[in-house]
Formats: sequence, structure tokens, C-alpha cells
Amino acid sequence: MAFEYRGFRVTADAVADELGVQWVCHAEIERTDGNINKDGPPAIEIVVPRAKIDPLMALSALEHRARTDIDDWHEREQA
Repeated sequence: MAFEYRGFRVTADAVADELGVQWVCHAEIERTDGNINKDGPPAIEIVVPRAKIDPLMALSALEHRARTDIDDWHEREQA
């Protein structure tokens, strides 16, 4: 899954761990303006039990977290 939000491109995926017990979800957050000299929010990784949540719900939670982190980053930059 990939989406753009407030000047950043978020690329996320969810894969089962080696035991098949948990979803390991990872999101890379990159600037869309190509300026690698400026920082941005760090990458996100969350781990959730497979028995309690399906992969689409895990990605949805990761998307929400990425948007929140980007919003928080923008607030810190303007302060």
C-alpha cells in the first residue's frame, strides 16, 4: 500500500512473522519534494497478533499512525 499525505509518500506493507503468529507492519515515510537534506518523520514498525486482526486492519492502523506522525512532525516544524 502506498499513499501521499502532506508532502510525504508513505509505503507500507504487512507480512507474517517467521512463526506465522504476528503481523509485522512496516511503513517508510519519504519526502516527495526530493530534498534529502531535510528530515521527516521516522519509519514506523508495529507488530500485532494475527489471531486478533487481519492484514487489512493492520495496514489501516499503520496508515492512521503514519498520518498522525506526519501531522505531529508538521506541528513541531511550525513551532
